[in-house]
Amino acid sequence: MKNGTSRAVLVGDLFRSDGPFLAIAEDFLTQRCGFCGHIVDEDARFTVDGYWCSPCASALAASVR
Repeated sequence: MKNGTSRAVLVGDLFRSDGPFLAIAEDFLTQRCGFCGHIVDEDARFTVDGYWCSPCASALAASVR
């Protein structure tokens, strides 16, 4: 992941074989939410914690507020 304020996940980081990005890449390739495990719809989100479906990402955002 880039240093600084951006939380964007770079494609090169996703497909590296070390670090937490491997799990995110596997979730992305299988189209499954990394939190609840359900199939991800068209509105999937990359969060700091992984590749999540919209409801899980929204719940995370609401709990942080």
